Amino acid sequence: MPTRKFAGFVARHNRAYQTILWTVVIGSILGGTFAWVGGWLDVQDAGYWGAFLVNLVGSAAVVVPVPGLAAVCAGATSELGLNFVLLAVAGAAGSTIGEITGYLAGYGSQGVVQRSRYYPRIHDWVVRRGGFALFILAVIPNPLFDIGGIAAGSLGYPISRFLLWVGIGKLVKFLVVAYACRQSISWLVDLV
Repeated sequence: MPTRKFAGFVARHNRAYQTILWTVVIGSILGGTFAWVGGWLDVQDAGYWGAFLVNLVGSAAVVVPVPGLAAVCAGATSELGLNFVLLAVAGAAGSTIGEITGYLAGYGSQGVVQRSRYYPRIHDWVVRRGGFALFILAVIPNPLFDIGGIAAGSLGYPISRFLLWVGIGKLVKFLVVAYACRQSISWLVDLV
């Protein structure tokens, strides 16, 4: 029922919704860029909070790559003394929350990404497999997850299930990366 109310609100106020959405996305990109350049998002200095923020900004920026996995990898080194499980949880939480921007972009507009050659395939996969498709897209380190989030939003996929599946997938991915970086597994570190 709340999804229908939200969909009705968006339909009545589509121009305002799109303006707010793009203001948040552009604000996240600019704010994250300034924070990154200014050195405020250095995970080595900020610990768990830094991992959360770097991944939040990186995922919210949608198309601008911010090295969230690399930040978690750097924070997981044994020299810093951070717990790699808590670091993975912080990174996954930030990344999952940040993915809401892609979901909302798909929910409220026909964006440029929807014209991508990958969009129809991923859209169909999300239609057929739902949460499993979102989980797989979230586990694999690739830039196509944003297309999956946009597809889920355009389908009206329930946001609570979207966050659940994406959160589980991101947590698995971040746990593997943090553990690998803690153990200095060179082939996985090179992948990140």
